[in-house]
Amino acid sequence: MPASTATAKILTKLTAAAAAALAATAAAATVGTAAASASTQTDNWIATGWNIHLNDRADPGTAGHFFNSPGSFGTGTSDTATPITDGFATSGVLAYTSYAQFAADIATNAITYPYKWVLYDPEAWPQTPLSEQQNPARYLRLFGKLAHAHGYQAIEVPARDLGTVAGSTCPARPGQNLDTWYARCNIAGAAAAHATIFILQDQVNTTNVPEYDALFTSARTEALAANPHVQVDAEVSTNYGTPAQMTAAAQSVSANGYYISATTPTMPQADQFLQAMQTAGY
Repeated sequence: MPASTATAKILTKLTAAAAAALAATAAAATVGTAAASASTQTDNWIATGWNIHLNDRADPGTAGHFFNSPGSFGTGTSDTATPITDGFATSGVLAYTSYAQFAADIATNAITYPYKWVLYDPEAWPQTPLSEQQNPARYLRLFGKLAHAHGYQAIEVPARDLGTVAGSTCPARPGQNLDTWYARCNIAGAAAAHATIFILQDQVNTTNVPEYDALFTSARTEALAANPHVQVDAEVSTNYGTPAQMTAAAQSVSANGYYISATTPTMPQADQFLQAMQTAGY
């Protein structure tokens, strides 16, 4: 979920990138019913609190349009202070990559800022304990239940790369890609069951709009089957595709909201994406 440091595109590849952007836009036009039914009406926009601050410094009009609302969210990791600055009305979210850490913080009353929202982002990385990586469905449900038991609303963001973890209770089959694994193991359903918002980390498919749309449609169906009231968000990232490709992918799906992942150096690309979405009526 948090964007890893990405290398800049080499200048000599600009022509290929432009061609890819045009191809992605053309593909979006042929996705089918999902693209045709995609709505510009969204319930939320999500980014880190720091990235919202950077966006406000560079482009206050666009930042305010998307994030200066209690219905949008800024994430952070401090249990004593909100990640929201600049006087925005954005709702602060305390982000976790470990259920065990969340449970420990609850047990010790470590969360002193009056958050209303918490987020769980388990991935195949050191920040998530191996036991949680190996059984994401169990811990996604446990996180949501614990959050609700203590008065929090939960946002759950399980990564596709959990399908690569050795010793998984639902391992990827030989030759099976991660999109298929995600659907077969019903990761979306487990995430949505006790969450208010489920975010699909579909950003790796950004430059392949039909694949982006197909995984989102599958995950949304599973999420709503588990919890008819859950909001289903899509993710875009400046690590995958140009602003034009990010826009084409985002507009191909009927998402309740969007998570925008970016590093500090790539915030201008994120802003271009937001500007394009605002121009399109979002």
